[in-house]
Amino acid sequence: MSGCRFMYQNLIWGPEALNLSSARPGLVGLPVPRAQGSAVAYAQGLHQGPRDQVFRLEIDSLAQGAGVGQATFRWQRADSPAWEASGVPTGVAVRGLADGVEVKWVSGQGQDFFLGDSWTILAGRNFGPAALLDSDRDTVWESLGCQEEWIDIDLGRELRATALILADHNLGEAGLARLLADAEADWEQPDFALDLQINRPHLAIFMDQSFRHWRLALSDTGNPEGALKAGGLYLGGHFEPSRTFSSQYQRGWAASRSLTSTDAGKQAGSARALAQSWSLAFSGLSEDDMAGFEAMFRAIHDVDQGRLNPLWFTPFGDRPAQTIYCLPGESLAPSHIYQDRYGLNLSLQEMVRSHV
Repeated sequence: MSGCRFMYQNLIWGPEALNLSSARPGLVGLPVPRAQGSAVAYAQGLHQGPRDQVFRLEIDSLAQGAGVGQATFRWQRADSPAWEASGVPTGVAVRGLADGVEVKWVSGQGQDFFLGDSWTILAGRNFGPAALLDSDRDTVWESLGCQEEWIDIDLGRELRATALILADHNLGEAGLARLLADAEADWEQPDFALDLQINRPHLAIFMDQSFRHWRLALSDTGNPEGALKAGGLYLGGHFEPSRTFSSQYQRGWAASRSLTSTDAGKQAGSARALAQSWSLAFSGLSEDDMAGFEAMFRAIHDVDQGRLNPLWFTPFGDRPAQTIYCLPGESLAPSHIYQDRYGLNLSLQEMVRSHV
């Protein structure tokens, strides 16, 4: 039985590092006006952006008139530091902004526009690459089909990876998965190819390869949902202490539930999720092991960014199907045993899907 493994250093640096065979686009919401004019704004399209976005539109000129087709507007995405376009004519014809979002106006009764009239448009519910990297098991990448889909990863340079995890996938019994890697993204004759055993709910494998370009090829022709889905993607290294935890570990489950009680004492309720919990005792750890645990603990608790980053844990390296997404306790308190050896008690709580 091999030792336990911790995965917390994802080499995939952002959604821009991913290229997907297909992704279900996000929805474009109705414009919310803050306007004195009577013109009505309409938005449409299929949002292709890598993240949920808010678009802001503002009337910037009435020099040619205050009607639809005369006034002009400027627009920007909320995360943009400046207006991305200005002097854009309003009109009854649909006009594209960015990432598949389109807008048009229809005249109302009275003056259509006043200078400074504005609208906000939410383009959200994105099913693209950001959903694979946002640390949220409730958001998913969803393809447009279930045959010959793939996820391409460009790490920017050759880097060593020893673990791959595709979280919360919906590949069925007949599903196929293959990991490819190549120095030049040649997928016809890649330098590395490995057929993967599909575990559920997470596909997890360990290898030791160094490449810049990676591809995870997926297929499940008979998938009942007609599309492939996954809630997370990890490609990176793993930390394996020189000594694994004691055989007297504790593994339990905690239910996320709610209970109601009537005046007569009758109880009812609902259950939302079951979360695994692990209590582990390590003994005889070296100083290098403790440095590894400390680095992991600091990466999980990113004080500089104010973020909490869960990690992946495989209790036994030869049983990747048991991999879970989890958080440790709030403290890391090793005890000195003798010479340069240490003991450590570690608790881990699974991060669950809400199923809402």
